[in-house]
Amino acid sequence: MSNKNPRTHLLLGPETGEKGVRLKAIRNSIRNEFGTDPEIYRFYPFETMNGEIFTALQNNSLFSEHRLVILSQAEDLSASQIKELEIYLKDPNDSATLVIISSDTRLPGKISALIPKQNTQVFWEMFDNRKPDWVRGVFSAAGYAVTADAVDLLLELVENTTQELRTTAHQLMQYIALEERDLVTEEDVEQFIQHTRPESVFTLFSHMATGTYEQVLDILKTLTSSGEGDAVPLIAGLLWQFRRLLSLENLLESGKSWEEATAQVSVMGKSVPIRRKKDNEIYSAAAERFPLEVSRRIIARIGEFDISTRQIGSDLQPLVLEQLMGVIMIRKGAPLVQMPKVSFFTDAKF
Repeated sequence: MSNKNPRTHLLLGPETGEKGVRLKAIRNSIRNEFGTDPEIYRFYPFETMNGEIFTALQNNSLFSEHRLVILSQAEDLSASQIKELEIYLKDPNDSATLVIISSDTRLPGKISALIPKQNTQVFWEMFDNRKPDWVRGVFSAAGYAVTADAVDLLLELVENTTQELRTTAHQLMQYIALEERDLVTEEDVEQFIQHTRPESVFTLFSHMATGTYEQVLDILKTLTSSGEGDAVPLIAGLLWQFRRLLSLENLLESGKSWEEATAQVSVMGKSVPIRRKKDNEIYSAAAERFPLEVSRRIIARIGEFDISTRQIGSDLQPLVLEQLMGVIMIRKGAPLVQMPKVSFFTDAKF
């Protein structure tokens, strides 16, 4: 087969959402060409140590005219796998489309050179200063408006990939459509995340304020097992909650009444009043459990753990989150002298 326009694609870069959009477009193009959906195979480097991916690429299917074969996390390919892939790319099978995906912006060896430039795309992570306008555009395209505070809170509490942001934005629109409204507010974002997900950073904070250490670990375990426990957005959500608590405590310390303080609470200069009865109860309990100086220490520790989770692999993040729960609940923000190496879900004590 001529290598001028082979059925091979290379999707690179850290932005997973737009890569997903491009992958869907490739699949739709195959459907339009053949009049039916392709048979889809997805592989990771650890799943194709014995060349299973090449079996899928070379063997014609009895059930579909074309096959879409996806190789994810290509940055983890071994040297021998890279050589095998290069051999295939020199003479690809025209009855299969191969899409190679990597979070890196380039791959080793000759892989990139063997895929046409028009089929190679690098998806860079969106700059932070572009994200608010992008979020507003998602709502606007569907005929909804969104307040600036709602956008800020959404970016604070939701994982900052376009895929996750777009999904949550559409869920929010469905949520407020039930009330026949077309304006998404900051309160809508908070209520949606707090009340439409079985467990969230809001329920986690609630148990921190009113529950036991063991209950907090149970919530964390539920979040982790359900896929909602990604460390980076979870820590960001906790930081927002404790900053809100610290603002409340500073206002009370300055002589404000409870009613005045809850109405004037702010996070990073933005007003986030505590209005609902249930939230008043939660923050009242939190203020009693975590006094002003304790809240300050906890915020400092959360910042340290945020840096740690961004530097380690995803496999270790649950352990680091368990450690953070102990630092908050048991040590009241006092730093760890040494990170324990056991699981806190079962037998760890501080």
